[in-house]
Amino acid sequence: MAMEITSDRLASFFPANFARLSCFLLLLLLGGVASDTIVQTPLGSLRGQTITVNDKVVRTFLGVPFAEPPTGKWRFMPPQPKQPWNVTKDATTLSPACIQTRDDYNKSFWGSEMWNANTPTSEDCLYVNIWTPAGANGLAVMVWLFGGGYYYGSPSLVLYDGRALAALGNVVVININYRVGPFGFMYLGHPQVPGNMGMLDQQIALRWINQNVKAFGGDPAKVTLFGESAGAASIVAHLIAPASQGLFVNGILQSGSLDNKWSMDTPEHAYDKSMQMAALVDCNRSTSVSENIECLRKAPVEKFTEQLWNIKLNFLEFPLVTVSRDNGFFSKEDAFSALRAGRLNKDVNIMIGINHDEGNFWLIYNIPKYFESKDQPQLTREQYRECIDQAFASHSLVVREAAANVYADQACEQGSPSNFYAEQINQMIGDYFFTCDSIWLSDLFAQNEYPGNVFIYYFDQPSTANPWPKWTGVMHAYEIEFAFGVPLYNTTANYTSNERSLSRKMVQYWSSFAKTGRPAISNPSKSEIWPQYTKDNRKWLYLKGGKDEIKAIDHRKETECKMWRSARDIEYQLFVQAASQYRPTTLLLLPLVLCFAVYLRN
Repeated sequence: MAMEITSDRLASFFPANFARLSCFLLLLLLGGVASDTIVQTPLGSLRGQTITVNDKVVRTFLGVPFAEPPTGKWRFMPPQPKQPWNVTKDATTLSPACIQTRDDYNKSFWGSEMWNANTPTSEDCLYVNIWTPAGANGLAVMVWLFGGGYYYGSPSLVLYDGRALAALGNVVVININYRVGPFGFMYLGHPQVPGNMGMLDQQIALRWINQNVKAFGGDPAKVTLFGESAGAASIVAHLIAPASQGLFVNGILQSGSLDNKWSMDTPEHAYDKSMQMAALVDCNRSTSVSENIECLRKAPVEKFTEQLWNIKLNFLEFPLVTVSRDNGFFSKEDAFSALRAGRLNKDVNIMIGINHDEGNFWLIYNIPKYFESKDQPQLTREQYRECIDQAFASHSLVVREAAANVYADQACEQGSPSNFYAEQINQMIGDYFFTCDSIWLSDLFAQNEYPGNVFIYYFDQPSTANPWPKWTGVMHAYEIEFAFGVPLYNTTANYTSNERSLSRKMVQYWSSFAKTGRPAISNPSKSEIWPQYTKDNRKWLYLKGGKDEIKAIDHRKETECKMWRSARDIEYQLFVQAASQYRPTTLLLLPLVLCFAVYLRN
């Protein structure tokens, strides 16, 4: 996965962005004059700090433990509740990251380095970072679940600093940590390696928040989960998990859903990948399961991080992710089946979002032959088909033919290079792996029997601070800085007035949704009123900086998403048949295959 960017291609983007980054980090470290503050929680007292953000005072409590360290005999095991302490704990240092690999795309390039852990990594990592307005009492609580494909990520990244959102949104912001990679998602179908340990980490953190957030001025009855990518998929998982019910009332899903191809494995596939992991760290040699698990417990963490990406994977598949059926988190009900049947918590308000260019980030990494480029690739139709065959190699020919037809422009000459095809590959990857599942989920929630409110946004604002080439557009995850209010307090990145204005409004939309279940801003123009998404009014809110750019738009990608849903239906039928120990038959799949004939014929 690691690649080198040559100086004549992307290196010209590095220096300016690193200068801005250095100033930004210094700004965060200074953060105004900090002073100590003490809070008494049910478990013990904590010493945090007060800082000033845009003339508003915020109290910070960083690296607060919510569970016992999952080390030693507790490696791979469900988390244990944190025990009380007698002395005042220091809470002025950001949470460590859990053990994980690093993105070595280019160690001097901020575009990839920004997602790597910026604090030490440790197995002792179950901590939260908290930002709360001074004098807070009964405020809505926003709990951030970071993304990273369940193999890396941290609540302490610069981009996730909660100070501006807390100060300007007048909410309590809590970033929680959870185990990732083998330590969080290895699955052997055994009580000592049960799978979904990272999800159980999130769940016990939510329970800790429910029991302790009053001490920080939050209302445990007004908890909103918001997350991006794997964090968004995690929110859907909590809607299904029985023990997560009642721990939150709103969910903001930014570019992710549990139905995304990369986000969840069947028990069979999860077991296969976990056994590959065990073999890679030399812990599969015994005929005794217990001995192999003991070997895994004692293996150095470096073995896991060095070997993780040697697991055999398809295009945009991550090593170890949530498993759809277990005995702990999902409590034996299969999450694929539950999601399809709509068996989830329906008393939750949902905001779902997608970005304009969800696919480009992954193309740079996975098809570098064409997409690791300073300028947008010029592809012929033949190269377009080559990209489709590579990205969807695990799919049947009929699926690949249908995709090529739906996204193609028959007016383009066969051998003529065009950036049109590169853009269509971007949209295709984004639609299949992210966007269409989010739209499907929105439609599921918008049914009459679902009492919660549903809202959709379409984010289309490029960032001045984005270090990637301009052609990459509004990529996956690039709405995060605006939702956290980074342009409002980072004065070193030369954000435009339009960007700052958009960020201010997004902070209001996000925080008002946390307070009321409906996103709104103060003194909105008519176009800035966010319409509720229903089966009869499928409107999205278009988010972009500039005059009259925020506005309701009609839903998009109808044809593309119907096609991809047919592909997903085939995958699900194969899963059901495998789970029932029946061999798939042409007769059972014929109606779904015929759906693709429509796309091929038109």
